[in-house]
Amino acid sequence: MSNSITTAAEARYGKASKRRRLITTDSHISVPFEVADELPAKYRRFVPHLDRRADGTYLMRPDIANMMSISEAQHPLVAGVKVDLDDEANMARLAIGNSQGHIAVSLYPKGRLAEMEKEGVVAEVLLGKSATGYFGGPDPDASVAWCKLNNDWYADTYKDYLGQFAPSITLPVPAGMAACVKELERAAGLGLRPVLMPEVIRDKPWYLREWEPLWEACAALKIPFVLHISGTGLLMPWVSLKPEENPAGSLNTWIGMAGHTAELLGMFVNSGILERHPDLQVVFTELHAGWLAWAMHLYDHYTLDPVNREQAKNFGYPVSSLKELPSYYIKRQVKCSFLWDPIAIKNRHETGLDCLMWSNDYPHTESMWPDSQVLIEKQFAGVPEDEIAKLVHDNAAKLYGFTV
Repeated sequence: MSNSITTAAEARYGKASKRRRLITTDSHISVPFEVADELPAKYRRFVPHLDRRADGTYLMRPDIANMMSISEAQHPLVAGVKVDLDDEANMARLAIGNSQGHIAVSLYPKGRLAEMEKEGVVAEVLLGKSATGYFGGPDPDASVAWCKLNNDWYADTYKDYLGQFAPSITLPVPAGMAACVKELERAAGLGLRPVLMPEVIRDKPWYLREWEPLWEACAALKIPFVLHISGTGLLMPWVSLKPEENPAGSLNTWIGMAGHTAELLGMFVNSGILERHPDLQVVFTELHAGWLAWAMHLYDHYTLDPVNREQAKNFGYPVSSLKELPSYYIKRQVKCSFLWDPIAIKNRHETGLDCLMWSNDYPHTESMWPDSQVLIEKQFAGVPEDEIAKLVHDNAAKLYGFTV
């Protein structure tokens, strides 16, 4: 196979001078819709599933109604959309969602390996649907059953490829922490990693002590805890505006989500979670990384600043009692994945190289595919080759246990 790729990116930037071995820390996967057939009928309504009718098979998406509080008449996916089960690529696109139309999307190892080879990607972290904040509906028993089915399918499908793929673990959050820890231990025993969560779960901020059993389990099992972009956009003030009244809405959302991540980072470091659990690794995914050096600086400054400490007391806030500065724990235990972020690369010696990991967001529409080699060449211009290798391969290989 030729090492060259011919893309629109080449026309803009030129060819990559070197074909590097890449590991993406943010690729997307889903279970086939048929997996829902194994759920008891009373739970099936909570998850995407197939409805076989006299005139064909229909895809049902009740999760959209549950999450967005819309009626069946307001969204065609709630009423069902007729699908062709023989069109495997389209069924995979529907399952994963938000996929580039020209990509030969697959839910299975051999199909994914073929696509990876085109870009020189040797391993993928496979992030499933739990990043959407949907864990099988509000019923705790349904959530447990659905999470087990997801995790079992990933483990069975990828069991012979765990050196190249890291399928994520889905946890039944509505069922409580004891159920989450039990499923984490079971799924980790099957070779799955990391745990995947949306970056925001409403009414359950990460600093709450109820999460403590999960931090203990992740640390003990050496399973990374991954937060993926999904929830912060719903919290932004401009979300309530009509699109025609908010022409910069998409730009505001990207900036807002990246900025809000610094606050989420603070929940882990300033609450003492990272200090209490030195083996816990937290990964912020598709939330950019250019903000990380700024956050480190600010958290350190205000931790040391006596005026700020006095002000915190006056307002009734706890004063930091960390033994080390926040940046110490961040450098030791936090990773940020990025697609296109030259600022993060320029700041790499402020944050430390260990904190940064590249991703291509395959197969989403904002993905770098099939231009990853070219765009890495451009954003890493002037960076020593050993440092590039750490960010596009070595850090991920070490964290996720890849053998390629």
